Amino acid sequence: MKHFEQLELLTSDWHGHFTAGAAKEVGIASYEIARWVKSGRLESEGHGVYRLTTYPPSGVEPYVVAVLSVGKDAYLYGESVLAMLKLAPTNPSCIYVASPRRVRRNLGDGIKVVKVPETMVVAHYEGVPSQEVASAIRSTRGLVRKDRRIGAIEEAMRLGYLTPAMRDKLIKEVHDEASA
Repeated sequence: MKHFEQLELLTSDWHGHFTAGAAKEVGIASYEIARWVKSGRLESEGHGVYRLTTYPPSGVEPYVVAVLSVGKDAYLYGESVLAMLKLAPTNPSCIYVASPRRVRRNLGDGIKVVKVPETMVVAHYEGVPSQEVASAIRSTRGLVRKDRRIGAIEEAMRLGYLTPAMRDKLIKEVHDEASA
């Protein structure tokens, strides 16, 4: 199998994106990546993150790039999960990514890393590793207004991310927070 075909397989789960490290693991040298960038077959999306130019956009690309930029075991977190799934209006100026590992490199102002324990359960929404919706809604306490959180809960229920029992439990939690 040719290296570019391997790259196409590698990117299928990541909306046409990959990291230089992942490419190296399947035997693709950095000079090949540089050559494909120069020829226009790839675009550099960030530090060590690339995109196949032939892959159709889906709208989740900024979230994919943010998670890949943070590194291994990273996943979308908190209000960024709500934003990606269009559950509630949030702050689009930054994307929150959780990682159990320390991240030393500068990711720029657009990505905020949240240190989390390794025991967190990760779901995949739109192919992006993410905090589970219920947990993401809980983690926005104090960051997202109460009415928007309740709206997010209702929308998550409507879209099938929550069961009716989970919706009721989350709404009760939000109301109890206000009285605490």
